[in-house]
Amino acid sequence: MNEAAVNSQDRYLRALQAYQQREFRQADVLVSALLLDRPELVNGWRLRADIQYALGQLDTCIESLESALAAAEAGSRSWVSASLHLVKILVASGQQRRALQALDKIDFSCVEHIEPLSQAAYFYSLCGGYEASLRLYEKALLLQPHNTQLLFNCAAANRAMGKLARAEQLYDHLIAQNLVDAEAYKNRSDLRRQTSADNHVAELEQVLKDHHLDATGESQLCFALAKEYEDLEEYTKSMAMLERACNLRRSIIRYAPETDLEKIDEIMRVFTRDKILTTAAKSVEPTQGSEIVFVLGMPRTGTTLVDRVLCANGQVVSAGEPGIFSRLLTEMVGEVARECSGELVPANRGPIEIAAGIDFAQLGRRYLQEIKGRVFREGPELILDKNPMNFLYVGLIRLALPGAKIVHLCRDAMDTCYAIYKTQFRNAYPFSYDQQELARYFLKYRALMTHWQALAGDRVLDVHYERLVNDFDRETQQLYAFCGLQWSDSVAEFHTNTRQGTATASASQVRQPVYATSVGKWKRVAQALQPMQQVLAQAGLA
Repeated sequence: MNEAAVNSQDRYLRALQAYQQREFRQADVLVSALLLDRPELVNGWRLRADIQYALGQLDTCIESLESALAAAEAGSRSWVSASLHLVKILVASGQQRRALQALDKIDFSCVEHIEPLSQAAYFYSLCGGYEASLRLYEKALLLQPHNTQLLFNCAAANRAMGKLARAEQLYDHLIAQNLVDAEAYKNRSDLRRQTSADNHVAELEQVLKDHHLDATGESQLCFALAKEYEDLEEYTKSMAMLERACNLRRSIIRYAPETDLEKIDEIMRVFTRDKILTTAAKSVEPTQGSEIVFVLGMPRTGTTLVDRVLCANGQVVSAGEPGIFSRLLTEMVGEVARECSGELVPANRGPIEIAAGIDFAQLGRRYLQEIKGRVFREGPELILDKNPMNFLYVGLIRLALPGAKIVHLCRDAMDTCYAIYKTQFRNAYPFSYDQQELARYFLKYRALMTHWQALAGDRVLDVHYERLVNDFDRETQQLYAFCGLQWSDSVAEFHTNTRQGTATASASQVRQPVYATSVGKWKRVAQALQPMQQVLAQAGLA
């Protein structure tokens, strides 16, 4: 290594050390000076990008990564690494479309290392590119067929694309390598309906008996057993395992249900009819958001089914469950609060009250810019946001995006609560593991939706799950008409769409034709659901 190279390496290491010590300004000065002398240093540009990202300088961060790509030899390992670095930043900043474009420029047929393959597969999945994600995970797995992380991720990718038999095979491999991989057991049980001739009940029972797991692992095994017992119509055993699973899960969650309920009460108190009408009169174009469809409601009510139905004929593209609206709302509340007092939230006003005074036109514009950056296709007629919890913000959506269509999924109270109760969610819906807490949250959700519907008028369409599965053509024709779309007989073939993946709890179900067997399913275990029933009955929901 010549003297100039040694000097450059020393300068790079000093800049890197400053970055690692969080001295970002000093690190930026050092690496910028280095790059003036040595603009061909790919890692120098990448370090500068990391520094700029830490400083909140997103645009210049992306520019630095583009400079890194220009400095690297196209197709080289260095170029691939810089490309994936750029993709990571684009995904983190909500620019999924640009991230997909950057991923598609990489020729992965020439990549034979698992790290870039698995990274790219992961990024594809975050961008909704489930088919490409699956292809890369499978390629990486050929290189290291016993890598547990690859096995797990590849199984998840197969599940998302509806390749359920392959997913089950991969979970079997995982379990063979680790007999107490509770999450693999749980995910495997969820893939299909178990039968008396083909199930895992004995295996699951033996693992629970022979191994002492922590609360997380034990709860996952109990959820798996509860599901398999239910499939086999052994409902007493199913509910015993479900109660055990939920009690374990609730014991490790720090959650104060009254906080959520009080927030919903405050939303209804602040966003009154007068407030909505007064704010709506301000300068928001009435057509702003006309290209957006929100599908919302409680989880497990058919939101993923409606997502697939609306995407069936190619006029709609789904952005998944992005959480963009709530995040932007929170950011703008914080901005207003700091402008008012220099503090995050002024002492005399809470965030919900502050939210009533934000610039809703700006919120709508920011939302549209970000949601359009997420979708992988140019110019769809409509973009679908199916985050169920957007029900909290219906009135605010109407203010920020008055042209948007809002589809609200309704389902029988007991069927909804039972379906939620028996589902283990990864990091969401903490109210779902206690029967009474769940029922109380459901009642508050109902109250809020009644409040919003009185204010939103015909901009909200109620789609009843029971009607949808029992009179599919009629209900979907009404849904398509509400969204301004052309309905056709092909809508009924939504489940045959192999191009669209899904990573929600309904990933297995939406690969089947529409079915009505879940209607009234709670009645089979009614006795065990008495705590839930009593709360709902006291509120007039028999």
